[in-house]
Amino acid sequence: MRSEQETDLIWRARGGDTAAFGDIVRRYQNLVYATAFQILKDGSLAEDVAQEAFIAAYRSLGELRKDGSFPPWLRKITRNLALAVRRERGRFSALEETATPRSPSADAAPDIEREEREADAFGEEVSRIVSSLSDTLRFPVLLCYLDGLSTADAARYVGITEGALRKRLHDGKKKLQERIVNMAEKAFQEYRLPHDFAKRCICGCRRSEAARKRKDERG
Repeated sequence: MRSEQETDLIWRARGGDTAAFGDIVRRYQNLVYATAFQILKDGSLAEDVAQEAFIAAYRSLGELRKDGSFPPWLRKITRNLALAVRRERGRFSALEETATPRSPSADAAPDIEREEREADAFGEEVSRIVSSLSDTLRFPVLLCYLDGLSTADAARYVGITEGALRKRLHDGKKKLQERIVNMAEKAFQEYRLPHDFAKRCICGCRRSEAARKRKDERG
């Protein structure tokens, strides 16, 4: 998306044009999802955070100082939300482990088919290998292999030159090696966003806008 076109969409969205913001959502949804997934490592939670990030961005468009800084601004919103969810999960897990005694049956592996066991093992191995990369190398791999994102778009989102991103991507691929990269690409297919994700975000933005108007009318 050219910067002029993006600026126009942002200005229209500031004026309450949710359809224009929907175009922005479609443009950045996989980037935002990858940001949340990198932190949470859970597809369902990452999807929820991505949707909330877009709704929060829509509500706060008036605070964006420069339209050209929209990508890093959106990334910051997503990271803050994802980190908050991770902290909350950590506190909840600690309380749950303290309060709830574990029974032997809870630790027993379910009786599943051989193919399901192999699929689980495959996914865990891929996750382990990808997670072993440093944040600097892992993020470009997630961005460029999650949905075939171009290095130019990924670089703009991260805030570095395309050459620097290509170098990180090359180093990440070298560490993973070709066989592991291919496995990771296939595994990431399971974490694609649903086709109606942008529609959900637009509905959330409209609900938020309606609530704001009701509040203004009461005030």
